This record gives sequence, structure tokens and C-alpha cells, in this order.
Amino acid sequence: MLGCDPDDAGRLAPDTAVVGDSSGGGPEHPTYLAGNVGGAWRIGGTVHRPAGRWTPAVHALLGFLAPRLDHIPAVLGFDDQGREVLTFLSGRVVDIDSEVLTAGQIDSLASWTRRFHEVVAGFGHPGPWRYPHVPRASLIGHNDIAPYNVCFDGDDVAGVFDWDLAGPTTPLMELAFIAWNCVPLWRDIGDAVAAERIGRICSAYGGVHPAQIADAVPGRIQMMLDWIPLGAAAGDAGLRRLMSRGEPERSQAALNNLIPRLRRIRLLLH
Repeated sequence: MLGCDPDDAGRLAPDTAVVGDSSGGGPEHPTYLAGNVGGAWRIGGTVHRPAGRWTPAVHALLGFLAPRLDHIPAVLGFDDQGREVLTFLSGRVVDIDSEVLTAGQIDSLASWTRRFHEVVAGFGHPGPWRYPHVPRASLIGHNDIAPYNVCFDGDDVAGVFDWDLAGPTTPLMELAFIAWNCVPLWRDIGDAVAAERIGRICSAYGGVHPAQIADAVPGRIQMMLDWIPLGAAAGDAGLRRLMSRGEPERSQAALNNLIPRLRRIRLLLH
């Protein structure tokens, strides 16, 4: 989910941090896993998160994926407070304030995304989904694949979590959001470096040209930014919380700053 610290315009921050090492969070000492949208509690080897009207569709998706795709949380049901209960995923989340994904991590995440898209092509569900309507959607995507929703074991993906925004989309829209977050394009890392990292995403995923991803990024991000106030007005408490933290204005500023850079980056894509 898009989100920013007050002093870090354009930063994308986690919805719920459902990952970590294997210590802590015992039954006697639940650990709060803060997030910009909902937050969650870790209790032992489980994570308890607020549910929404989209939760049955998300659980159906995770149930379909469970025997077919690695590195996703398992659905365990609901607790006595009505929160969904998922398995806790262990691994390291890259600190986007001070780090970027390694080349190997980009490769691993894009390869995992390709496997996910191949598997999920066999799944359908009428929803309701939380994510806004995407024209010509061709599959059910995660829609929030970003460093804050992934944990790694070295360069290898160890877990992909926070599936609340899953819903109909296209592979290109999913890859555009990965580029925004994982290159990352929301801040300036240099045109040549950005172009090389977009190329890595394409090489690891396969079947898409870097220019296609670059061209899709502005529309993909603008769609989400436009949706935040609409969803908040419709009663989505998580989106209201995002707005209280300066969205969508902060990420809009980052997108506006990207546009002239993206023209230069695109000239470097092969």
C-alpha cells in the first residue's frame, strides 16, 4: 500500500509487517506489527490482521495458491475478535530508507512473480475485491508487490505477504508497480541505474520489453493515487489512515518528479 513518513515524500511504506525472525510474539506477549493502513498482531507463529469485505475472496485466492506456489502465508481462519489469522513468514525485509534491493533480489522477486502469474491464471473469483477496477484485467494479481511486502533469505524470496489488495489486474500493471517500488522509480537513483534495473525485471520475468514497463508506470501509480480519496470517502478505514498521513499528495509529488526522469530513462532502455 502506498504510504509515506511525514519527512520522506514519495516513500512507500508497509501496510502490515507480517515478517521477521523467529523470536518474540509468544502467546503471552503478542507483538504489534505496525503499518500505515491496518497493522497486525503477531502471536507465536501466527499473524492476526483486521478483516474486510474483501477477505473471503483473498482467502479463496490464497487457498488456491497454497499447493501451487511457494512463499505465501497460509490461511488459518479467524480469531475470537473477527481478525483473520495467517501463518507468520520469517525472513528479512529490506529497509527502504537506507537500502535498495540487490540485483539478485530483483531477479528472484520478478521470477517469483512470473510463477505466480502462471499459476493464478487458473483462478477466478467474483469478489468483492478491495482493489479498484482495472480495464481489460486478465488475471488476479497481488497488486502490492514491493520491498515492504516481501521478505528475503539472502537474495532469495522467502515470503510475499499482505494480500489485501489482490484483485483483477494485468501482468504489465503488476510489473509497473514492482518497478516503481523495486527499482525504485519513486526516487532518483540515476537514470542509467534505473534503466538497468528495469531491464533486470524484464529479463527475470520474461516476455516483456523494458519500455512497456516504463510506459505503464505513470498510469498505474496515478490510478492508485486517484483511488485513495475515493476509497476513503466510501468508508475504507485503512485509506482514511493513509490520507491522515499525507497521501495521496506525497506520492503524487514523487510521481510528478518521475515524469521528466522517465523520459530520459526510456531512451536508455534496450
